[in-house]
Amino acid sequence: MSEEGQEGIPTPDASATAAPRRSRVDRRRFLEAAGASGVGLTMGTMLGGPALGVAQAGASSAPTTWDMTADVVVVGTGAAGFAAAATAHSKGNSVIMLEKGPIYGGTTAKSGGEYWIPNNSLLRAAGLTDPKVWALRYMARLAYPTLYNPNDAHLGLPPLEYSLIETFYDRGPEAIDYFEHIGAVHTQFNPDYPTIANYGGNPNKPTYKTNNPDYHAELAEDKRPQGRSLGPTATGGGGGAGLITQFYAWATAKKIPVLLEHAVTKVYRNTHGQVIGVAVNAKGKTLAVRARKAVVFGSGGFTANKEMARNFLRGPVFGGCGVPTNTGDIVPIASELGADFGNMNNAWWLQLPLEIAVTTVGSTADIWIPYGDSMIQVNKYGRRVVNEKAVYNERSQIHHVWDASRTEYPNLVLFMIYDDAVAKNPTQWAFRGVVPMPGNTAPYVIMGNTLDELARKVDARLASLASHTAGLKLDRDFTAQLRQTIMRYNSMAGTGVDTDFQRGSTPIQRDWGAGGRKGLKNPTMAPISGSGPYYCILVCGATLDTKGGPKINAKAQIIDPQAQPIPGLYGAGNCIASPAGQAYWSGGGTIGPAMVYGYLAGFHAAAEPVKDV
Repeated sequence: MSEEGQEGIPTPDASATAAPRRSRVDRRRFLEAAGASGVGLTMGTMLGGPALGVAQAGASSAPTTWDMTADVVVVGTGAAGFAAAATAHSKGNSVIMLEKGPIYGGTTAKSGGEYWIPNNSLLRAAGLTDPKVWALRYMARLAYPTLYNPNDAHLGLPPLEYSLIETFYDRGPEAIDYFEHIGAVHTQFNPDYPTIANYGGNPNKPTYKTNNPDYHAELAEDKRPQGRSLGPTATGGGGGAGLITQFYAWATAKKIPVLLEHAVTKVYRNTHGQVIGVAVNAKGKTLAVRARKAVVFGSGGFTANKEMARNFLRGPVFGGCGVPTNTGDIVPIASELGADFGNMNNAWWLQLPLEIAVTTVGSTADIWIPYGDSMIQVNKYGRRVVNEKAVYNERSQIHHVWDASRTEYPNLVLFMIYDDAVAKNPTQWAFRGVVPMPGNTAPYVIMGNTLDELARKVDARLASLASHTAGLKLDRDFTAQLRQTIMRYNSMAGTGVDTDFQRGSTPIQRDWGAGGRKGLKNPTMAPISGSGPYYCILVCGATLDTKGGPKINAKAQIIDPQAQPIPGLYGAGNCIASPAGQAYWSGGGTIGPAMVYGYLAGFHAAAEPVKDV
């Protein structure tokens, strides 16, 4: 840890001129607030066009009066925002936090709360090593697979992208230790790692004794497949909600204002081009909030902005798990400021039940690993097209495939088909997800006593959803092909080897994908019954949240196309171009970088000089 990271907790600064308040609201109010604050906000013509929406977003000259003032203004109250706020305040700065929604916590509060930190101090205290050269190779290999070159000094990456990954490795442990030191967040090994300290033999090649190894532990570059996954202690309930509870309790004790339903619409700059504050829509009232030193954005991605998702993501999605206020507000604001943009085509990908995705903003019905062993996913032609037990981020990208000969997305919707053995399995599996427990039903589950009956009911359901899917129907040979697909799948299940898609071939698949039955040659595969009933869930592509936006440097400063910082402007989390590129390194691969770069944003914002108005 750096010397700065060891300093004591300063006396709370009382100069922030607003008071924190709690708010408990129902989902309806949350959705209404999201709609009122600009779900329709778009970027305009590419990145340089005018910003359109509820308000003209961007940069303005300073107002004559200010409604509130602090040294550092933080936009957003997820992991990135709270990390920045806690760090800046602990360095002796006054802080105001502005939250667009009626509930603090953002998408982090809905998450599992993991944060993935290579070479963390808990891992090292357990006597384990995480060599930098291999950790960087693992991260670079997955983040930029078309650039990766293990023989290059920067692993084939451009200087900026390499520096962001290297900084994450170098400063990540420091960030987590700092939050522990100041009492903002108390960290433990993720509870899925109860025996992490008990590995014997070569510490760089442990056997898989616990659940949840890295998502790609099979890669040769991953020399530390377990031990990087951390989480908050049970204080506050654990998980994402517990992480936010700890941060919020610390912020409240330090009298940091956390202002809800305060949506940032503009950034103010002085005549020198330095950021000096923001304009805020507070329930219809416009406020000017002065930032003496800096503004930090941790405002989430653009999952809930359908127009941005359609224009920027590289494949079709129907929804996501991000909170309804994740509408990409930073995109037009940063565009007006002249920021450079990156990673706009990427997201943290996953699957959702189609009927939930098209009717719910910010769903939690995500399909981490499709449940069950006698289960497959097929496309409209009745063919398997993906390893059903692959990690959600990789598996879900099959929905983006374009068939040039048919001029269609053949996998736009997949059909998760399973038999009665799966439906009646009483196992309370951690990843059972959308498959109801025996005796329960769900409206999105279609049941047929035969495959023919199931197909007829699926087509009828598709007809009711035609306005969302451009009239998608099953192919006329769907049932015949499905029978052939099941026959081939059953043959492979009998041998335990999936020669088509290598199902069950990696540590994470074996840990997550079994579904509870014992005695199988491959714990993820069992033959599908020759007689019904059969069940089907319509599955579509979605996001946990997006991860593109303005680029940052290794100090978390938002930069322009010449890689020059925009003075006084910082970003972290899903609102910026993620240091992870296209990768999902492991569980906590979202929150880990958010907390680390939130820490760095707060660290460097706190050291900024006070700027003239």
